[in-house]
Amino acid sequence: MTRSTKVRGKAGRGEIRRLWLAERDLFRDHLLRLDPLTRQQRFGTAVNDAFLDNYAMTTFGVGGLVYAFIEDGVVRGAAELRGLDDIIAQTGEAAFSVETGWRRSGIGGELFARLITAARNRGIRTLYMTCLPENAAMRRLAQKFKADLVGGYADVEGVIATGGPTPFTILDEALDNAQGFATLALSLQKAFWPTRLFARALRA
Repeated sequence: MTRSTKVRGKAGRGEIRRLWLAERDLFRDHLLRLDPLTRQQRFGTAVNDAFLDNYAMTTFGVGGLVYAFIEDGVVRGAAELRGLDDIIAQTGEAAFSVETGWRRSGIGGELFARLITAARNRGIRTLYMTCLPENAAMRRLAQKFKADLVGGYADVEGVIATGGPTPFTILDEALDNAQGFATLALSLQKAFWPTRLFARALRA
């Protein structure tokens, strides 16, 4: 998968890129839009809005990285890579969430591929993911990336050997981050532009 991946969503075509700290609210709003079943599939249990709000606040701290599918400026799917604060262990945890209306369009697979690249570039050799046994879509996604699935009644754990970084994976992520940061800078500039115009008018 290459950077600036375009994926067809519900309303048109969106892009997959990394989310930055300043875009935390986009991630939070995505989590809050998840229906009860999707929330349970993502977190393994029922969770309320307060939990999701707090979760989003802490996700972008040390040890967390988020990629998202963004359509018309709104996050409709997200993939999280956790465990970056313990690289010595060379293991990480992957988690995914895609809003109901945007499933079965390849978004999960593209997010997964981007997450594996990020894990490889950070020295994570083993990636873990957990899902409920009835989450057939997530099990199929894990099998697509050659995950070894183990588990039983309570949950299913997928284990993926990511491999090491290569010049191509490093370059791919660097270019993707540069473009994603440029997109963020442009959106922030647009957001603050009316304020600047108003301040300029007051000084006139």
